[in-house]
Amino acid sequence: MNKLTRHQAELLLPAVIDDEASDQEKSAFFEYLKYDRELEREYYSTLQIKRLLNEHLPKKPAPEYLKNKILRQIEEEREKDKLTQDGDPVIMHKKASSEKGSWDVLLKSGFRYMAAAAVILMITLMIVQLLERSTGLNNQEMFVIENISAQHFAGAGGKLLEPHFSTNSPEEAEQYLLNHHGLNMTIPHLKGADFAGIVLADFHNGMEVPLLEYVQNEIDENIFIFAINLSQLQNVNSMKREDNAAESCTTQTDYFVNNIDGIHVVSWLWEDNWYSAVSNHNGHDLAALVEPLNAD
Repeated sequence: MNKLTRHQAELLLPAVIDDEASDQEKSAFFEYLKYDRELEREYYSTLQIKRLLNEHLPKKPAPEYLKNKILRQIEEEREKDKLTQDGDPVIMHKKASSEKGSWDVLLKSGFRYMAAAAVILMITLMIVQLLERSTGLNNQEMFVIENISAQHFAGAGGKLLEPHFSTNSPEEAEQYLLNHHGLNMTIPHLKGADFAGIVLADFHNGMEVPLLEYVQNEIDENIFIFAINLSQLQNVNSMKREDNAAESCTTQTDYFVNNIDGIHVVSWLWEDNWYSAVSNHNGHDLAALVEPLNAD
C-alpha cells in the first residue's frame, strides 16, 4: 500500500480505533503517524476518550424501537446514495459492498456521514469534559506506555525490526545496555523463544528505550518487549504506566494484561524497570512464557 496522505489517514483513524481496519490499512496508518505528530496526538486522545467512555459509561442494549428507527434511517441513506451514483444503482451498490476495506469505500464516504460523525464527536467531547471534572483528571495530555507498545507492534505488522545490537545471549545484551547506555536491566528469558537482539527505539516523541526482540521459529511468531527505566520515566511528564497495571504489579511475579483494541499487552515491574510485552498471543499465554512471572 502506498504512503497515505493526511486526508486518507484521517479517514482511517475511526476504523483503526474501532479495530475495523485491515492489517494493511493499520500498518499504513501507523507508518504515517511517525511523520504527523498532530494526528498522532489526535489518535491517542481518541483512544483516551474511548477508554473513559468504556470505564464510566458501560454499554446497555438499545430499545427495539431505537434499533428499528436506526435501521430504517440507514436504509433510507443507502437508497439516496444509490440514486446519486452513476450507472446501474444495484450493480454499483453490490460493487461497493464487495470492496469492504478498500480505499474506494473509505474515500467515497459522503458528507452526511462526516456531519453525523462531527455531531457524535461533539457530544463525546462534552461527556468527556464532564467525566474529567467528576474524576479529577487534569487537562494535561498523557500518553500510556501500554497503548504506545501496542501501536509499535501493530505498526511493524508483528515483524522483527533490524536490531542495533544483534545477539542470541540475554547476558551479552545486559552487558551492552550497561556499558553503552548506562542501563542496568534484566533481559527476560522466554520459554520456547530465542532472543534476537536489541533495537534502540524512538518509543515516543524522542524518548528512546530498548526494544527487546524474540522469535518463536516453530510457530513463526515474534515478541516485542519494551524495557523502560522508571527513573527515566519520571522525567517525562506526559507519559505514564497504565493505572491498573501500575497498581497491580508490585512484586517480582506480578503481571497485568491490557487488551488494547484486540492486542494484548503484558506489563510487569522488575527492580527499577517497567516491562511492556506485546505479541499476537493471548496476554496470559505470553506471561506464561516469561520467567518468573506468576501466570498460574
